[in-house]
Formats: sequence, structure tokens, C-alpha cells
Amino acid sequence: MQPEISICIPTFNRKEFLKETLSSIFAQTYSDYEIVIVDDGSTDGTEQMLKESCYKVRYHWQENRGDATARNKLIELAQGRYITFIDSDDLLMPDAVERMVGVIKRESEDIIVYGNYIGIDEHGNETKRSNHKLYSGLVTQHLFRNIFIHSCGSMFPKRVLENIGGFDTNLRVCSDYDLWLRLSLKYRFVALSKPTFKRRRHSGNLSAISFKNVLTELKVLERFYYENGGKEVVPEKIAMTRLAREGYRVAKSALHERSFQQALDLLWQSLRRHFKFKAACLYTYVYIRKLFNGK
Repeated sequence: MQPEISICIPTFNRKEFLKETLSSIFAQTYSDYEIVIVDDGSTDGTEQMLKESCYKVRYHWQENRGDATARNKLIELAQGRYITFIDSDDLLMPDAVERMVGVIKRESEDIIVYGNYIGIDEHGNETKRSNHKLYSGLVTQHLFRNIFIHSCGSMFPKRVLENIGGFDTNLRVCSDYDLWLRLSLKYRFVALSKPTFKRRRHSGNLSAISFKNVLTELKVLERFYYENGGKEVVPEKIAMTRLAREGYRVAKSALHERSFQQALDLLWQSLRRHFKFKAACLYTYVYIRKLFNGK
């Protein structure tokens, strides 16, 4: 018989953390599930560890192609009616699957269920609880303003992910945010009152915020608003405020990398969308620095 739930894990060189992730799945209060792992080119002995541990999982190894490709492969391989993702360094709360599937199965239409997280360090010690306000229903406006849905601790009917086309493999980062925005135009989201997973922060995932990465988030927002239907749902004032705020953030990242002209261009665009005094001050500062540095 096919399982009700496919718990899907993308991984890349997370052998030691993956053991803890799997333990959190085996401790679930809901038992009708399968575990599917797509290894995106690990070189740390992940496959050997899984073989030696005799874990009951379905494992697929592929050349390193990025997170979006790994998640699309997981959708393809999943046999369950519903899919939930968990990263290979995060942990599911013991009753997370039971709570999510309980809500999703009570509905008469396709919905997406999600929850908040508890932050932990590399040793599993609690560091903080997410304080993002969560929303239920048609959440596009709220989601455009802020990212409060994560790639972990959510549950989807498999056919929803297939019908929407999965994750955009052209995006090395933010492919999950891009997907949630697209889904929000067609499906209701239901927020749970209690956290569904523990989100681990450690040296391996605390990389510096690069100009390229934050620029991608801005491009995702712009594409969604101007090309993918967001303009029909998100009021212009809300959209311009959000795009201006994100542009300011990208400009600061460009300035950190001493790309003065890019910072000026982004700040000018941000000011045209929604004037903020601090953005105007930063524009003046960058303009003066560019005059002296000649870049």
C-alpha cells in the first residue's frame, strides 16, 4: 500500500545532522509515512552512513544541481498523497505530521498547512522562537510583505506541487519563496498555532548575505508582481513599499561589496518607488564615496 505522507529530505554534506533529522521523523506520533532522501552530490559519506545504519528510507543520489532541483526530484519520487519537507539539519516536532495531516485531510479542497519554528544551535539547544505573525486564508498580500512560510514544517497535496510546476530551478536561492507566492494565488494556506519544526543555525548554513543572493530575492518579488499575477492581488502602495525596502537592503549589500554604481542605481530605484529619508541619506553618502573612489 502507498503511504499517506511522503517526508522529503534534500541533503548535501550533512551526514551527522541527518541522523538527528531522521530520529525526529522516527519519533513521530503519526506512522503512515515514507522517508525519501535526495542527496544533491554529497561527498561526506552520507550514502555509506545510511547503508550502515539500515534506516528504512528511499535514497537517491544525483550530481550537485542545487536545492530546487533536489526538491523537484523529491516531488517526482514521492509516493504519498501529501508531501512535507524537512531539511537535513532541522528537526520535526514529534506531533508535527499528525497535526498537519489532521488539518489538511479535514478540508474539502486542496490547502497548504504550515507552522512556525523554534531556533536551535548546532548542539540542539533552543536559541529563540520565531515571532513572525502567521496568516490563514488567501495570504498573498501578507506573504509579499514578509517571508513567514518556510521550506520545512509545511504540508502540501502532491498534486498541488505538480500542477504549479514545482520549484524554479533557475533560482539558486529563494526558489521556495517564489513557489509560495505562486501557490498563494491559487490555494488557501492554514497556519498552525504551535511550531512544526526546529530550525538549526550553525557554521555550515550561516554564510554571509551576498549581494547576489539578496538581489535574487528582489528579482523574485519583481517578477511575481509584474509578470506572475501579483499586481492583480497586491495593492500598489503595499507593493512599492516592499520593493523599495528590499531594494534598500540590496543596495546596502552592494555597498558592502564596494559596488558603488550598483548601490546608487538600486537606491534611486528604491526612492522612486517609495521615498524614505534613510534611503535618501544613504544615496547621498554613496554618491560622495563614488566621487572620491571613482567606481
